[in-house]
Amino acid sequence: MLSLYLHIPFCQSKCKYCAFSTFPMEEKSDSVETYLSALEQETAFYAKHLSHQPIKTLYFWGGTPNLLGADRLIQMIEMMEKYFDCENLAELSFEFNPYPEEEIYEIIRKIQSRYAKKYPRIRFSFGIQSFDNEVLQLSGRHSLFLGLVEFLRGLQELKTDSTVFNFDFIAFGKRNQSKKWNRYLRNQSALDFFSRFVNSGFADSFSLYTLELFENQVWKRKNTDTLISGEYFGTDEDIYEEFSLLKSILLDAWYSRYELSNFAHLGKSSIHNRVYRTMENYLGLGLNSSSFLNPELLTPELLSYFKQEEKPEYWLRFKNTPNFNLYCEGKFLDPLGFEQLGEKDYLIEEFFLSLRTDSWVKNLKKYEKILVSNYVAKIEAYREQGLLIGDEEGFVLTDEGMDVFNTIVTDIMAEI
Repeated sequence: MLSLYLHIPFCQSKCKYCAFSTFPMEEKSDSVETYLSALEQETAFYAKHLSHQPIKTLYFWGGTPNLLGADRLIQMIEMMEKYFDCENLAELSFEFNPYPEEEIYEIIRKIQSRYAKKYPRIRFSFGIQSFDNEVLQLSGRHSLFLGLVEFLRGLQELKTDSTVFNFDFIAFGKRNQSKKWNRYLRNQSALDFFSRFVNSGFADSFSLYTLELFENQVWKRKNTDTLISGEYFGTDEDIYEEFSLLKSILLDAWYSRYELSNFAHLGKSSIHNRVYRTMENYLGLGLNSSSFLNPELLTPELLSYFKQEEKPEYWLRFKNTPNFNLYCEGKFLDPLGFEQLGEKDYLIEEFFLSLRTDSWVKNLKKYEKILVSNYVAKIEAYREQGLLIGDEEGFVLTDEGMDVFNTIVTDIMAEI
C-alpha cells in the first residue's frame, strides 16, 4: 500500500518558531491556483506509475490547509480519488488552525457530510500550541486563550464516531520577568482549563512538542532585545520541565504515549504517523515534501525520472524542491534530495524509528551489526533502571525511557 501527503504551503502569517516551507497567503495570493495546478501535474505523473497501489492514508499538511476552504479541499480529495485507488483508505487527515472559528466549523461539517460514510476515519489536528496569551502573541499566533476556549467548546457538537480530533501543544519553557521559570502559564485558570480539557476525554489524541524542534534560532538571535526580559523563552531545562508537567497531565488522564511526542486514547493514534515510524511506502506531493519508496515500486521510467542508474538495495528516499517558483514551473524534484538506503542504512533507520514508539523492537540479533558489542548488558542495565521492558530478544521503552530516548539510542547504537 501507499500513503499520500500533500503539502499546502500557505498560512495566514508565518509563526516565529516555524521552520517549514510556508508563506503568508497574501504574499502568494496570485500563485495559489498555479501551485494547485502544479500539484495536480505532479500527482498525475506519479499516478502513471503508482496508481496500482491502494492508498492507505491521505494527509493534508501545511502550512494551513484550511485556508483553501472546504470546496478546494474537496476538489483535491476528488483529484486524489481520480488518480489513485482510495477505496480502502483507512484515514483522511487534515492539519488546521483554530481560527477563524466559524470557517473551521463549516469546513469540518462539509468534510463530514461528504466523507463520513465513505471513509472509516476523518482526523482533524488543530494547532493550539499554548494557552498563554503572551507566548501566543510573541510567536505570531492569531488566537488568544479565551478565543481558544470558545473554539474548543464549539467543536463539541461536531464530534462523531468517525471523527478524530487531535490537538498540538508546544512546551516553550517560558520565563517570567524576573527570569524565574513559571510553570507553563502565569494564569492559573488557564492551566486549570488545560487540565480540565484533558480530563474531559473529549480529545482523542494530543501532540506535545518541545520548542527546540521548531524554534527558528536565527529569528531568536535577531530579536533578543525585543523579547521580554531579554530571554523570553526558557532554557532546555525549563522546556523539558514544562514538557514533563504537561505530559503528566496527559498520562494521568489515561492517554497512552504511543510515540515520543504523541499521546492517544486506545485506537485513536494517527495511522498516517505510524506509516512513517514503521517505514511503509509514502509519497509526498507538493513543495519540499519527502517520499520513501520500496524499490519494488520503482519502474524504469521512475528511475530515469529520478536520474538513478539502478534500483537501491533497499529503499529510496527523495525530496521535492523547497523553491516555490521552481515547483510551480513543474521542476518538482530537489536534485540533491536523493538517498539510496543499503542494508546497514535500513537497519539503522528501522531500529531508530521503532525505538521511538510503543511497538516492541524485536529480533535484536537482526540489528547486531549496528549495535555496540555490549548492547545486551546495556539493555539489562536500562531495564533495571526502569527505562525499558524486555531483554536481549526484544524490548520497548517505558515512558521514562522515552524521556531519555537520545541518550539510550546513542548508547546502544554503534553509529546513527
